[in-house]
Amino acid sequence: MISDTTIRKLVDYISLNACSVNSSGLYNGKSGISLALFETAKCLQDTEIEDKAFSLFQESLIRKTNDYGFENGMSGIGYVLIYLITNKLIDADFEDLFGDQREAIIKHFENIDKQPDKLLVSYKIIYFLFVLDKLQKQDERIYSIIEKIFQGLELYLSLQFFDWKNVYYINSKDYVLQMYEAYLKLVDFCNYKYFSKSLMDSYVSLYSEGRIASSLVRGYYLGSIITKNNMVGFNDVIRDHIRYGQKNINPAILFLDQKINLTGIIENADENRVKIQRIEMDLFEESLERIKRMVRPNCIHVGYQYGLARYLGFCANKKFPLL
Repeated sequence: MISDTTIRKLVDYISLNACSVNSSGLYNGKSGISLALFETAKCLQDTEIEDKAFSLFQESLIRKTNDYGFENGMSGIGYVLIYLITNKLIDADFEDLFGDQREAIIKHFENIDKQPDKLLVSYKIIYFLFVLDKLQKQDERIYSIIEKIFQGLELYLSLQFFDWKNVYYINSKDYVLQMYEAYLKLVDFCNYKYFSKSLMDSYVSLYSEGRIASSLVRGYYLGSIITKNNMVGFNDVIRDHIRYGQKNINPAILFLDQKINLTGIIENADENRVKIQRIEMDLFEESLERIKRMVRPNCIHVGYQYGLARYLGFCANKKFPLL
């Protein structure tokens, strides 16, 4: 994608600025940066970069936090640890390093069905719990929490779609659609077989009535779920989502993370090649200063969520997790 020289410049810049990052979490902290550095070390076969990654991740592991969440807390760090172990980027025993934290996370979330306010801000913990469940099949509590969160999300979204046409509806429809998109992404990531078919029908009905606009991302994940589960009757909706969703993309106003996230979805698309090529050209950029200018303002610019660590990891490995 970009030259090794530019990648090494990115590594140096990110490593230098990582010292000023206070968080230890995945999205905006040192564990997310270390994940990108580990992938880069493997790509370039560079032990010096690997040492930098290991040092940053060690800092994340030993730092105390009361945040159990995925984005900036314990669960995100646990996800990174499992990813590093399962992809043979480090040789370590998960229980030795993270056993106490794992138990604390499970206990914190095992009654989440009784705390709906927590559920709507904690749903991304499913990413951690899913890979943990694959690692430790014997703990039934893990899948129970996953199921409770999915059911809670489905209840919330079902109520929103039920009231969607009500003239007195006051909730942000953009927010609800973002939640539905996040829900679809989670279902696809986990290959969750017990997702709500009625929720999908409600969404399709609203879309068919012209009450919801096309979205490339929602169309992509709907298509993936439909294909995996051998479902029929949704092809027209998915095709329209992808076709018109692509037309709605304006590469000139996309931030770096948005361009990265879209690349995996549209790389095989036949339509609107000009827009796709424009996004790819931006991601082939060799100027570090121009790359930095594509990062969202007011965020941790070297971080994993929106910043340069996401870009670095993606350049090193096209299958880099974009969660």
